Amino acid sequence: MPALPRPRRRPRAPQLVATAALAVLVAGTAVAAQGPDDEALETAAPTASEFSVGTVEAAPSPAPAASAPAAPAPAAPLAPLAGRAQPDVLVTGPQPLAPEAVTRLSELTEGGTALVFRSGTVAVGDQLVPAVGVDPAAFRTYAAEGTAEATDVWQAVARGEVVASHDAATRLGLVLGQPVGIVPAGGGAPVPVRLGALATTGLPDTDLVVSDAVGDRLGLPAATGVVLDAADGRDPVALAGLVREVTGEGAAVDLLSQPAGDPTAFLTGGAAAKAFGAFSYKYFPDGTIQPDAAWVRDNIRTEQVPVFGTVTCHRLMLPQLRGALAEVEARGLAGKLTTYDGCYVPRFIERNPGGSISLHTWGIAIDMDASTNYRGIRGTMDPEVVAIFKRWGFRWGGDWKYTDPMHFEMGAVLK
Repeated sequence: MPALPRPRRRPRAPQLVATAALAVLVAGTAVAAQGPDDEALETAAPTASEFSVGTVEAAPSPAPAASAPAAPAPAAPLAPLAGRAQPDVLVTGPQPLAPEAVTRLSELTEGGTALVFRSGTVAVGDQLVPAVGVDPAAFRTYAAEGTAEATDVWQAVARGEVVASHDAATRLGLVLGQPVGIVPAGGGAPVPVRLGALATTGLPDTDLVVSDAVGDRLGLPAATGVVLDAADGRDPVALAGLVREVTGEGAAVDLLSQPAGDPTAFLTGGAAAKAFGAFSYKYFPDGTIQPDAAWVRDNIRTEQVPVFGTVTCHRLMLPQLRGALAEVEARGLAGKLTTYDGCYVPRFIERNPGGSISLHTWGIAIDMDASTNYRGIRGTMDPEVVAIFKRWGFRWGGDWKYTDPMHFEMGAVLK
């Protein structure tokens, strides 16, 4: 695998700083450590329910009891954090990336960095949990403020222990300092791994963090995760789009940081933009969007329509949707439509922040009978229903080259 550039020190984006209010708890007695405010903190060793936000607790691993699993092999001490990297784009997928894909991804950053790691799903008890296997010294540079600086957290990973998110520990009933029975990704007997710390990484799908070697034992495939740091001044949205070109549809691409500029969404065409309005928006790693509240207040309505009852759509779409569904009902075709699957759903197409904004964000598209009309198939949409919607000014996704037969969107505003 090609060598990738070393992470560099960069200021954190405002969105990520907001997520860095965290607690880091390491099994053992407490020692002073640098917190997010760069002041040393020292407290008595708390139980899992007694920590306070921002406190860093740390100590060497205790000697195991006679009945406990063997202690992890000693690990070389990790040096204090030397620099920070900005997690702008995260790639995860079920299959390992080819070496040439890794090289292309690293080249996309144009002076930034790209870190490759293991990712996958393991089981703890009867619950599936996302996990990553990492080089702790490199991976920590991308972690949330406070966690990145907590050397003892990453030393626990280097020793062969597991670090869990606070949410996962609560959900799974994990106890600091005790072994966690982790069922490997491919199944089999649980592997006991000592819970060395609770910490917030700030990255999605990192409920459990282990070393690369432990990740290999747990069946986490190599090169299934990449976190990229765009160069200073580079728009992470543009980087995400280029990453998608490399990975294709086989991997999830999450945008983790703010765009370079203030994003504004508008429909193409002067008449459409004037009719439906433009709005500023925030967006999130899962591909969802939060439009400006004033625009939502002025344009989005929740009203009653035939067949489906209550729907939430753009005010200009509702009369045409109501007319189309009334005609469907009048022609005795209401039984051909069974489920309403969303109209106003602010998001990117396929929830990919590197792509275009879905018309659902404006509330001028509706999905119906999604379970039998998903993308890429002919689907079960009745031709007469389709014809009615077209008469009422709608375009149908079933006509597209890559079909989306559940989807109808406004093609014209009828006067």
